[in-house]
Amino acid sequence: MNRYRSRIGMLLLSVVLLSACASTGKAVAQLEPGMTKQQVLQILGEPADRSFRGTDEAWQYQEIAGFGQCKYTTVWISGGKLVGISTRRGSSVAGCGLGSQEVDWSQMPSSGS
Repeated sequence: MNRYRSRIGMLLLSVVLLSACASTGKAVAQLEPGMTKQQVLQILGEPADRSFRGTDEAWQYQEIAGFGQCKYTTVWISGGKLVGISTRRGSSVAGCGLGSQEVDWSQMPSSGS
């Protein structure tokens, strides 16, 4: 009986960890430079994290990209408009949240304005 409870507990933990990662999947391919923040939210949903620097914003999303792999996507917004996207992959130890990193503002694309 104890082993059965342990398996149920592990299954529930796995479901919680998997659902904690936002799924961006193919939705990122729908994004285009110049889209408004509201359009980005409609396509990707709420980000896992948001960072600000003046009128610049970095929205971070994370998702499981395969067994033991996470995909981290940063959506860069300047003046309320999408200016670029950057992604990276990393190992998943206990969900994707542990692989999150602080925003590196030097990676933000130029808004071209």
